[in-house]
Amino acid sequence: MIKSYFLAITLIFSLGSISEEFSNFSEKRKIEYIKNQISLILPEGSSIVSVEKSEFPGIYKVFYGDVQPIYVSEEGTYFIYGNMFKIKSKSLMTGGNEAGATYTNYPVIENITDLDVAKRRLSLMKDIKKEGLISFEAEDQIFDITVFTDVDCGYCRKLHKQIREYNNLGISIRYAAFPRSGLGSETFTKMVGAWCSEDTKTVLTSLKDGKEPRLEFCESQPVAKHYAIGKKLGITGTPAIITNDGELLPGYYSPQDLLKKLKS
Repeated sequence: MIKSYFLAITLIFSLGSISEEFSNFSEKRKIEYIKNQISLILPEGSSIVSVEKSEFPGIYKVFYGDVQPIYVSEEGTYFIYGNMFKIKSKSLMTGGNEAGATYTNYPVIENITDLDVAKRRLSLMKDIKKEGLISFEAEDQIFDITVFTDVDCGYCRKLHKQIREYNNLGISIRYAAFPRSGLGSETFTKMVGAWCSEDTKTVLTSLKDGKEPRLEFCESQPVAKHYAIGKKLGITGTPAIITNDGELLPGYYSPQDLLKKLKS
């Protein structure tokens, strides 16, 4: 995260200025200058992942490890850490007669930052291979979600006991591993065993039932990678659901509540 004194409120901060005319800068040069400026205020050990143009003219978005970007002026002299909004208009028919309808424009506020964060999550999720997930698929699939899970988590176990109900509602659940106690813990070892087993679904179910199945281990286990990506996604607890739109739904949802949420 950005240094602690930047977190409580949205800040606009001047980083300095340069005398050259930025309109003459190449795109590559602008990005390099922005990287140099923003690196001055990042926590030690942080690194910039990408710099991209935002929807806001003259503003760039900088991703540095967190899913939320920093918005920076193209001159690299100002930045915003917080939400950016876009005002759009929507026309609704409010009356009319035989001669024609009457429409009224209403403002619609769109959170651009939420969209940027969702896109960033989807980008990070590309690093998780589908075959590395333990999947419980619906026969008549409507929604396909990824659930970061922990075999010793109470609500993860509750969710899993209802797996057929989710599937019957058309929700396919694909599990990614997120041992809350961290790498090298007892839970981590159990989950490595599940992901390395020949019958991953049966072993995972047994572990979530509190049983002690025979575990197998392998060098190709994806648990550590899932955990690292989960951290980048901003996951701190389980279950944590990632939708196909990149939305993060923390916590347990009943089958009906989850279906309602996914449809909204």
